[in-house]
Amino acid sequence: MQNALGTLEHANLGEQVYDRIATALLNGQMRPNDKLTIRGLADQLGVSSTPVRDAIKQLTQEQVLEQRSAKDVRVPVMTQAAYLEILEIRLHLEGLAAERAAERATGEQRAMLRKLLERNDRAARSQNHVLATQGNQEFHLALSRFAEMPNLQRILKGLWLRMGPLVAGYYDTNPTGLNDKHYEVLRAMEMHDPATARVALQEDISSAKDALLSQITAFQAKDTNVRRDDSL
Repeated sequence: MQNALGTLEHANLGEQVYDRIATALLNGQMRPNDKLTIRGLADQLGVSSTPVRDAIKQLTQEQVLEQRSAKDVRVPVMTQAAYLEILEIRLHLEGLAAERAAERATGEQRAMLRKLLERNDRAARSQNHVLATQGNQEFHLALSRFAEMPNLQRILKGLWLRMGPLVAGYYDTNPTGLNDKHYEVLRAMEMHDPATARVALQEDISSAKDALLSQITAFQAKDTNVRRDDSL
């Protein structure tokens, strides 16, 4: 795991610790099977163990993290069944977000998305995978925000907390055309074409299916080795 969390101020520590860990998961700074320690996270964030322990407990309850033993907390390795379930949910809900965003987004919001996609293009060309992964999830979550559907955004953020580490592994493979469908979504939004926006977003999500299934297989093989070594 990259030491990129940064230290925190001493106000609202519990929420800040949760948000900082969540951001690291969303951006792919934590990967499947990464082992986390309360002491290690506390040192990185510059806080005591208590708010870190509380954040870990909440993330474990939300099935974003996995507690294998009292001292072994990990970013879980997603199963293929879990991924396929999340995929189906995302196709429906993110498709809805794109559709509503095409109806409701302002010109300023569409311009912001274009700048975001241009930043993503630069990050992909320079192989800045953290920034590219961050930009990808920002684009997807922005659609539900521009759709003015806060409850939907909360649901999707929960799914992205689980997907972030896996998607980051996909970005490590330097796939091409990462923003092609995103630009199609944006063009549909500019044309106020909800149906096309929905289809383009769904095609974007589906396009990574085979690659992500392969990522899961690779992570599962590594996880099997880790569990075997831990049992020795």
